[in-house]
Amino acid sequence: MTELDTMTTPTDEDLLQLAAARARRRLLEAPALVGYVRALMVPGLGGAQDGMPRAASKTAPLPMRADAVDDTDDIFARLTYWVNYWSTAYKVAPPSAVLVHWARDGEAAGFRAETTPAGAQALLTQVTTWLLIRHDLIALHADGPVFFDDVNEMLRSLWAKYPTAPRAARGVLDRACPVCDRFAFGAHWPDDADVDGFELSCSFCGHSQPAADFIRAGRVRELMHELREEHADPRSEWWTKRQAMLELDLGKSTLNRYIADGDLQTYTVQGTVYVNTEDLLTLWRAKRTSTKETRAVGA
Repeated sequence: MTELDTMTTPTDEDLLQLAAARARRRLLEAPALVGYVRALMVPGLGGAQDGMPRAASKTAPLPMRADAVDDTDDIFARLTYWVNYWSTAYKVAPPSAVLVHWARDGEAAGFRAETTPAGAQALLTQVTTWLLIRHDLIALHADGPVFFDDVNEMLRSLWAKYPTAPRAARGVLDRACPVCDRFAFGAHWPDDADVDGFELSCSFCGHSQPAADFIRAGRVRELMHELREEHADPRSEWWTKRQAMLELDLGKSTLNRYIADGDLQTYTVQGTVYVNTEDLLTLWRAKRTSTKETRAVGA
């Protein structure tokens, strides 16, 4: 293998983090997508239903999709299966939506027949939020890559089947476009792309860069940090030590020193140490401010 091959080939850890970032984006988009598709199970009524006379709408109602029920039930069932799987693996309680819907002959079940589009969206929000909060913990598990790929595939397929569904506002990275200098630069994965086939593009001027540019420059870790900033909500109350080091670019010895000094709340589950997010951010900001002030005085 040549030096160039080494530079242009993402590592296994790079691929795992890219898969996690792509799955995170899919989960964030899932509730609104499922709510939209669920609404297609009934034909559009074409106007307000308050009994008042109005001119006929010039907008054609959405066509009824008989398969919308099955498609949304499948997404809900598969995601609740994963919630049940991870809640068992990590011995934590699943959200109430799963407790209510899971136990039908021990099989993952879809929405109840009377569930409205808004209700389906709300239920799926509970499920995806639960998964997103544990996203980094899942990445540490041997089955994490299987979960990330399944999430991407199920929701990519739903987008492909319902291409008219409104897309969520695309997140942008904390970096200006290199062409127009506007903060409208974001990463996205074309529907049929491999996990390392992402693109960086500007929604303002249209400038784009393929994944190869970032990988060749060895900047995948940098991109991972920015993607995490893009998807900061919902932020977990607790971070693993590994996540804390990635989020704040801390060295292991530095974080261990913070913990040893007794400045952070921590707890341990199955050998994994968690630190309180707000405590860590407060301490980190204070130390960064102090360091900058010291450098300013020295200058």
